[in-house]
Amino acid sequence: MKSIIRSVARNKYFHLFLGLVTVFAGLNEAWDTISEDFTTGNFHSAHGVVAIGIWHLCRSVSELIEASDYLNEGL
Repeated sequence: MKSIIRSVARNKYFHLFLGLVTVFAGLNEAWDTISEDFTTGNFHSAHGVVAIGIWHLCRSVSELIEASDYLNEGL
């Protein structure tokens, strides 16, 4: 069980998928009022979900780029 949890936690593609799902879920929730919310400063949890999703996407993409650099150096 421990090895399964570690393999899921270290899977870069799974993290990329989670980031995409989180961004799309947040945008789905906040899409109708997103322009109003930014002009009035009325932020709610969906905006936080989008921010967390973007952060997660950036982190997973940077890990994938770093892994590809290591692969190029190794080859």
